[in-house]
Amino acid sequence: MLRLRPAGDRPLRLALLGAHCDDVEIGCGGLVLDLAERRGLATVDVLVVASDSPREAEARAALSAFSAPVVPTTRFGGLPDGRLPGHWDEVKDLLQDFSRDTEADVVLAPSPADAHQDHRLLGELAATAFRDALILHYEIPKWDGDLGAGKPQTYWPLSEQVVRRKYALLHQHYVSQRGHDWFREDTFTALARLRGMECRADYAEAFTARKTVLGWRAEGQGPADQPRG
Repeated sequence: MLRLRPAGDRPLRLALLGAHCDDVEIGCGGLVLDLAERRGLATVDVLVVASDSPREAEARAALSAFSAPVVPTTRFGGLPDGRLPGHWDEVKDLLQDFSRDTEADVVLAPSPADAHQDHRLLGELAATAFRDALILHYEIPKWDGDLGAGKPQTYWPLSEQVVRRKYALLHQHYVSQRGHDWFREDTFTALARLRGMECRADYAEAFTARKTVLGWRAEGQGPADQPRG
């Protein structure tokens, strides 16, 4: 596994996996915003598997705003929304090609416990493509009632400013989603507040990790002994 903190304390290289065009921003947009604002990102590579042209335009603009000043490298699979299990081979090929082109320290992907079949498949296959990276599985609030199904145990604390900016960017860029009853500021803010309470922070995003390798570094030792995931 790779180190949780990259060698030499350089900025992180992120790989972001989304089944749909807004998944990444909803699931881990606060983390991406926070790292970008702290100049903690080296590269951001994104794969969105199910997409169409109108929503791809929204996603390109949104991902650029979330990652700024880093310019994300984004690719789209063009597979049909809600039908990814029926396109298993294509999803697997997209992930394999993406992983070969991406030198990621941390991969963010949907949860394999997600009730939505597209999210679930991508979460299950992420570890088969990225075998040597820390994979954090994000959560997406929706009507299925599956929040907490993956029992998140890893948290990224967020300030109120970052949480408000996350929703502002979602609202600004995903015009096509504004009519959905779940696409509201109080939905995203309430979840972030609950996850913040769980980790003794004001707000947070929560993740699950199938494998986390712990290490210890005595003072004066090099980065090879830092915690790994």
